[in-house]
Amino acid sequence: MLSRSVLVARALLAAVLVLPLSIVAQEPDENDPAKATALVRDAVAARGGETYLKIGNIESHGQYTPFDKGVSGNPTPFVDYIVYPNRERTEFGKGDTKFIQCNSETANWVYDASQRMIRDQKEEQVKQFLQGVRYDLDNLLRAASGQTDVKLFYLGRREAWRNTFSEALRVDFNDGGTATVHFDSRSKLPMMVEYKTIGEEGTMNNEVRYFRWVDFGGIKFPTIQDSYRNGKQTARVGFDTVSFNVSVPDKLFVKPTNIKEVK
Repeated sequence: MLSRSVLVARALLAAVLVLPLSIVAQEPDENDPAKATALVRDAVAARGGETYLKIGNIESHGQYTPFDKGVSGNPTPFVDYIVYPNRERTEFGKGDTKFIQCNSETANWVYDASQRMIRDQKEEQVKQFLQGVRYDLDNLLRAASGQTDVKLFYLGRREAWRNTFSEALRVDFNDGGTATVHFDSRSKLPMMVEYKTIGEEGTMNNEVRYFRWVDFGGIKFPTIQDSYRNGKQTARVGFDTVSFNVSVPDKLFVKPTNIKEVK
């Protein structure tokens, strides 16, 4: 009969031999750099390849619907101008209800027609805008595609939301920021981006879900985008038209000196 010490030694040896095998078995599915890179490459190709990566600006028109405690409000027409990497002007409504939010490297301001007022954005508003820019889907895909100041981590199969599954990766920025991007395993198109922001109310968990992809001049764009904060829907953006690499005048981003200059 084998002594107790020999039996214990054999058990320990078996554990040592099995453990590396289990680690090796997980590595191809979890944190596989090649699979993470392939996910991004396939998503970029599905969206339009080099044509998509060469987008310099976007002009879009549609409807913005706010949500409060899960209940949708009245939709408002909008026009949005984006000039990469970090300029955006969004116009909501028309006439006496028009509201403009404009952000750029040199000026961050809002115009409120109902109050006949132009003012600089508060520091918190600018901070929220910059966080939104960082985790914007297109900026994330650009950074991930070039792997500029980011690292990619393959996460494998995930439940994006209830009973809806994806193939996901995590994008880690050098300063500690992070976002998770979910992709449809068939179409290769993005399904959702998850990220955290820090505001006056503390840390918030954000999600943007993407639906109804439409081809605009060889570039696929999600024409329904649903936003969630801490598990509750906050908005739906529906796009009617989307144009890429159009003429966007610099003067759109200049803060007007008076309300008569607002157009």
